[in-house]
Amino acid sequence: MSDVRSEVDDVRERLRADVPELFEFAVTVGNITYNANSNSVSVTVEPSSQARAQLSDRLGGVNVKTDGTLEFEFRLSESTSD
Repeated sequence: MSDVRSEVDDVRERLRADVPELFEFAVTVGNITYNANSNSVSVTVEPSSQARAQLSDRLGGVNVKTDGTLEFEFRLSESTSD
């Protein structure tokens, strides 16, 4: 069981590092939860406090509202090492 916990912790660390790179504005990674039934990890992402200004600048000064969160679910698969 400790091997699974270690692997899930590794996945969490990787997601905290990689998910913000998917966006062209600053985001904060929130909860990361593992679902053993579906062997998946869910990640919530919220725009950071700088996101509105970044998006406004990128869109030419328009007013931007950033309410809510995004949730992603990543299905895990086994990799085989040779």
